[in-house]
Amino acid sequence: MTIASSSGLSDKEIERMISDSEKYAEADKSRKQLIEEANKADSVCADTEKAMNEFKDQLDTAEKEKVEKLVGELRELAAKGQSGDASITSEQIKAAIDATQTASLGLFQKVYEKKHAEQKAKETSSESTEEKKEEKKD
Repeated sequence: MTIASSSGLSDKEIERMISDSEKYAEADKSRKQLIEEANKADSVCADTEKAMNEFKDQLDTAEKEKVEKLVGELRELAAKGQSGDASITSEQIKAAIDATQTASLGLFQKVYEKKHAEQKAKETSSESTEEKKEEKKD
């Protein structure tokens, strides 16, 4: 911020403004971090919900409910952070983001492993069918 004496302010007013800006700089920085983390949390919630919706038929019910609960808690923390609730810190939101991402990663890893196992079984079944056909030809 620039405060110039040509703005019609007295030297005392300018000094007070500079003092105030220095005094509130740390609070402003903390508020900015909180809002950035809250915005990141919203993004994580949206991405997780989108992925869960995409794979809804393949998700383990218990794991899905766990992730949904974490997403709900994260969304609530983000809303409080964005509204200026002084009881919420950027560290709390960051920890909730980490917990949500870890749980969703585990959930989607299980989906991948299940798909991979199904694909492998399909390939094995296909190979054994082809082998049987070759045996019949001989």
